[in-house]
Amino acid sequence: MMGFYNDPMFRKCGTEEETSAHSLCECKDLASLRHKNTCLGFFFFNPEGTRNLSIGAIWNFGEGTGLL
Repeated sequence: MMGFYNDPMFRKCGTEEETSAHSLCECKDLASLRHKNTCLGFFFFNPEGTRNLSIGAIWNFGEGTGLL
């Protein structure tokens, strides 16, 4: 997501390419963190739903993942 790595696979799950849509919406390994984040509040959601998120909510989620 934010770092520079040679491997395109997501560092947290290793099952999908590391994209913002995967980490914010789809990654099973981050589902609990997404749900616990009061600004996100969902285990999974459609990438289109990120348009309604504040930059602060996205930043807080990123910090919670340890990727920032």
